[in-house]
Amino acid sequence: MKILVLGCEHKGRPLENLCRLDQDLRRIPDTCPFDDLHKSAKWCDILFIGSERNKAYMIADEIWHLLRGKPLISLTDGLPIKELRDLYPLSKVSRCFVYPDMRTEKALFLIALDNTFSHAEAATLKALLQSLGESLLVREDLLESLHSCISKSQEAINELLHILADSLGQDRDLFEYVIAWVLYGTGLAAIKGEELPSQDLKHVSPEIREGLRQFLKCIL
Repeated sequence: MKILVLGCEHKGRPLENLCRLDQDLRRIPDTCPFDDLHKSAKWCDILFIGSERNKAYMIADEIWHLLRGKPLISLTDGLPIKELRDLYPLSKVSRCFVYPDMRTEKALFLIALDNTFSHAEAATLKALLQSLGESLLVREDLLESLHSCISKSQEAINELLHILADSLGQDRDLFEYVIAWVLYGTGLAAIKGEELPSQDLKHVSPEIREGLRQFLKCIL
């Protein structure tokens, strides 16, 4: 399979790991010359595109006619499947969010497909991404809901980690190393369906507990 990863310098970064697989892959920036863009669009069997919304429209104008029958996976925020169909009327379009969207070995890919994908094509996409982590196919409305929930949760977790790390002063590097393993272990246990650490907060002071509640209300 010939894979084109276009404009994903800041989105879908786990896709970089496709380079390690036995796949024919090209990664090009969305600022590349139009001649290179046209040649790559003709060459590829499947396209991942992570351009910003305004840039995505300009790219679609250039290559929509070169992607007849090809799957296109968009990582562009705020570009629903209905608009993707208008931009790429000859293609099979889908949307994708990646968590965590950072340079990591494994990630979760949440994907919403349009109704032109066959079961075989959906299975092929899942098989391709399976080597990069886990992929879930969901309805577009659920995709939006999950994305909103995850984004707010990440903001809350990041802020809490920042507060805790600052409280340790010179031991911040040690804190980040230790807490990373705690988060990794907790996440791995949840993924495997194992029992999570106790949720008992009786050792947390009422003041801290109330402060956390108020903070989370503001974020969520």
